[in-house]
Amino acid sequence: MQYISPFGTNAPFYMDLITVYVAFLPLFLALSIYFAVKQKYKTHLISQAIILSVSLCVILYFEVMTRLENKFLEYVDQSNFSFDFLIIYLVIHIIIATASLAGWVYLFIVSYKAYKKDEMNSIRNSKHKKIGKAIFTALTITSLMGILMYLFLFVL
Repeated sequence: MQYISPFGTNAPFYMDLITVYVAFLPLFLALSIYFAVKQKYKTHLISQAIILSVSLCVILYFEVMTRLENKFLEYVDQSNFSFDFLIIYLVIHIIIATASLAGWVYLFIVSYKAYKKDEMNSIRNSKHKKIGKAIFTALTITSLMGILMYLFLFVL
């Protein structure tokens, strides 16, 4: 039985699923940040842990399915965009995604350690907020770029 995308594309199920997740990721992150703004730090930490864990699982699923399916060149051939453009775009997307994910993991680990030591003042007085804003921005850009890649390959 062939999968039929609810978006009317020839995209596989995992691409649809991941695209929907990354579309909502900035909203999930914004809600988590809202908890921190309201000084609900434990809720912020738990929500960040959940979002980060789910994101890592989604990335792992994407990577496994991409390798198993190995149809990127087929999707590029069906696209209205040039191979060179899509490869350059993909490389830029991967660089931004990798850097933002690494920054997110780093910030989470450092913040979790400070939280466990009951050093909330050091977190509030640190560069946490500034780094968090940069990571939120980078993750939002990554999400938008992922959605655009889906559109480039399967819609436009």
